[in-house]
Amino acid sequence: MQSIFMNADHHDKHMAYVSHLSHVSAFMLSTTVLNIEEDQKQIFNLASTGFASTVRLAKSNPSTWASIFSDNSEHSLTALDSYISQLQEMRNDIANRDMDNIKSKIQTSNEIKRVLTGMKYNVVRIS
Repeated sequence: MQSIFMNADHHDKHMAYVSHLSHVSAFMLSTTVLNIEEDQKQIFNLASTGFASTVRLAKSNPSTWASIFSDNSEHSLTALDSYISQLQEMRNDIANRDMDNIKSKIQTSNEIKRVLTGMKYNVVRIS
């Protein structure tokens, strides 16, 4: 494991993207599915391991995460704005049936595997 030292603001900025945004996504995906799917048995019957993996973070403690979002609201909002923009672009591509853009976005997102493969870091926040 390799340790990374950074100041508090940089830590909070990066955590908003690589941690907080994942939790928001899981919370809101879970909420969306619960609101749309009237028969909750169907969620269980139809959901695959991908869905379970994606919403795993939605089981996190509400008090802990409300506090994190409040304490890091500036960076969390910036991360959310960027994510919402990406979602809107994908929505537009789907609405327009723009297969080239959809494939390109998916291909670009596949790069995260390369980034994450074999990387183990212990991030240390320094005030």
